[in-house]
Amino acid sequence: MTEEIKTETHPEQETDKKSTLRVIVHSFFVVPFLIALFAVIVYLMVRVLTSEPNDAQVYLEHVKTGGTTKRWQGAFELSKILSNPALVPDDERFVQEMISTFEYSSHEKDHRIRAYLALAMGRTRDERYSETLIHSLQEKNASVVAAGAYALGLIRSKDALNDLIQIASHGDPHVRLQVIIALGNYEDERTTNILISALEDFEANVRWDAAVALAKLKKDNGRRILLDLLDRNYLDSFPNIDPIEQDQAMLVAIQVIHNIIDPEFEKVLLKLSENDRSMKVREAARKVLNI
Repeated sequence: MTEEIKTETHPEQETDKKSTLRVIVHSFFVVPFLIALFAVIVYLMVRVLTSEPNDAQVYLEHVKTGGTTKRWQGAFELSKILSNPALVPDDERFVQEMISTFEYSSHEKDHRIRAYLALAMGRTRDERYSETLIHSLQEKNASVVAAGAYALGLIRSKDALNDLIQIASHGDPHVRLQVIIALGNYEDERTTNILISALEDFEANVRWDAAVALAKLKKDNGRRILLDLLDRNYLDSFPNIDPIEQDQAMLVAIQVIHNIIDPEFEKVLLKLSENDRSMKVREAARKVLNI
């Protein structure tokens, strides 16, 4: 008689098998799945946070048909995204819509709409907006005139130069500032006398940008002002200028000094390259000195 041999499985062995299976499943399926899921979530979050709207037409529609708040916000967004050449529509239809929207908005009580639209047109660097912007220089609202002047400086329209020169002594200091910045972009000898006169303006920002513009033209009439802009103690005397704005003012001055550099500038730049608190300022000074 053959005796049947039975193999007994102990509960401990069953538990070990189940535990091993769980480890395998967890290690080779669950953990990779969770990691992949987490990676996808992070990727999507980064895309959402860093993505920028790329449809200027949508914002233009906001300006045309939105409520008061939506209109000026749409114009503001247009002025931002049109600074990126890749996002600028170059078709004639869009250009004409921008122009007609700007002209139609002349009745708006919120002048930010027209000011931001003017900036948006200027940031395209498109000559087709020049005539409209030149007309904006005759408006009563100073913020619109200032934006129009700045925009024309970005486009560098030759047709606008005489009009900009005519309002260089405008009663509003912000308009004068934007005109000086615009004239500095032209780098044209016809602007020299205007810029030299602006060195005596009672508004500090106007004096500073006039000195920068003259240095671009390789003229040192504003050298004393540029030296002041490289002096932290001088900049500290303006409590409304924060440290970041101080750095920016110094960087702008350093960038144009190479056109009029002399031993006194070299001495100041060498000191900045060794001791200034800003790494950017030190690096910019070293670049000019070639050290």
